Amino acid sequence: MARENNKKNLLIILIVIIIVLIMITLTIITKINRSMPSNPLGTVGNTSGNLNNNGLFCEDGSKIYFSNPYDNNYLYSMNPDGSDAELLMEVPSKFINSAGDYLYFNQMDSDVGTIFGLAGNMHGVYRKKKTGSKEYICLDRAVVGYVVLVNDTVYYQYADKDETSFKYVTTDNKNSELIEKSYVNPSCVINNNIYYPDYNNNHLLAEYNTSTGQSNIFLNVRVHNPTYSNGYIYYMSVDDDYHLYRYSLSDNSTQQLTEDRLDCFNVLGDTVFYQKNDKEAPMLIRMNADGSGKTAIAEGNFTNINMTTYYTYFQDYLDKSRLYRVTTSAAGDTSVSEFIP
Repeated sequence: MARENNKKNLLIILIVIIIVLIMITLTIITKINRSMPSNPLGTVGNTSGNLNNNGLFCEDGSKIYFSNPYDNNYLYSMNPDGSDAELLMEVPSKFINSAGDYLYFNQMDSDVGTIFGLAGNMHGVYRKKKTGSKEYICLDRAVVGYVVLVNDTVYYQYADKDETSFKYVTTDNKNSELIEKSYVNPSCVINNNIYYPDYNNNHLLAEYNTSTGQSNIFLNVRVHNPTYSNGYIYYMSVDDDYHLYRYSLSDNSTQQLTEDRLDCFNVLGDTVFYQKNDKEAPMLIRMNADGSGKTAIAEGNFTNINMTTYYTYFQDYLDKSRLYRVTTSAAGDTSVSEFIP
């Protein structure tokens, strides 16, 4: 009898050990699945040109992620040619960033429908898995402005009452910090560092080192909306009536590109789009990156110029419920059409 009891006790112990091992294994697997993979060094979530134009479009490989004005500015994806548009989430979004399996974005204010299945507005910086899962997480629930992903860190503007601050949060949501209490547009990223107009130093171009956390004046030039592309920093000159200039990082030379005053602009590769500020004849213009080959695209006042490889998208300044597009290439077709996903 004692021997049978010992066998039963041993069996119970073995069963308990097996259950414990299974639970430990499942816990480890769950943690692995929930852990965030590291992005390759040099990762930037979107072009500075798009982010300076509210980051409504983000091209990543074979997909474009965008905010759809025909459906409450909800988050969508599509092919580069605009086909197969698909709703990803009923979330009004802007400053869209993409890397690996995830999207990072600023959730816009909304008074329609429900958001994340909950009623009411939920401002903030969010992370969402692109496919195969509805996984999402709020990295910071707050009123947020510009957002950019650099490697494994999201940098963004944070509005607190009447003050705007510069913050960061890691993509795994484990670390966050207030960098400084000042207005910083972090859209322009070069070699892992952020370049921005320092409004505390008369709009001079400043550099924030993401490794050391230190800032310094990079260029003694007053700039607006610095935008990096192909070894140049493009900017609207505060001292020269917001004409477009570019600064060469290779030889430190400066070149004026337009005689026009600009409202906004974007650069991708060898092509520039800009909105000409003119009371009598405002228009959207396309040109080569060196300032040559200027071509009128559309008469009127336009904004939110977002560029992708195939098409450049933009909106009427007074009617952002509609979306237009034109071929991006400076040598391409100039015909404009309304784009309804």
